[in-house]
Amino acid sequence: MVSRYALNQIAAEFERVNYAGIDSSRCGCIMKTTYGLSCACELARYVVGSIPLDTVHMFWQRLSFSDQGLSEPKVYITEEMKDISKWFEDLDICGKVTLNSKLWEITYRDLNLRCAPPEKVKTKGAKKIDDQTRKMNET
Repeated sequence: MVSRYALNQIAAEFERVNYAGIDSSRCGCIMKTTYGLSCACELARYVVGSIPLDTVHMFWQRLSFSDQGLSEPKVYITEEMKDISKWFEDLDICGKVTLNSKLWEITYRDLNLRCAPPEKVKTKGAKKIDDQTRKMNET
């Protein structure tokens, strides 16, 4: 089983076989290095219609678009929370405040303590100096 996207990519690369042949310098082997799929020079070496499955990267073989037989994995954080609690107890007051603020940010990510500046700050352009002020500064 190989994903349809990977098969379409291999089919598009197969059209380049006439140009590249078995010369890897012409091919560039981009498909091999980027996607883990057979590139044009590699496809030229195979008998038409039989590409070995082991040349296709495992990622493209494990894709599945159905929910059959799959159940929701159970994820627990009890051990991690125990470790964080132990770590919290061992910290000094400064570390406790820092860790507490980080945990607060994670827990209440929808709340934002930061507020917008009271007025818009100009970030472009320098203050213009007229000719009279320039002459006074030169003297």
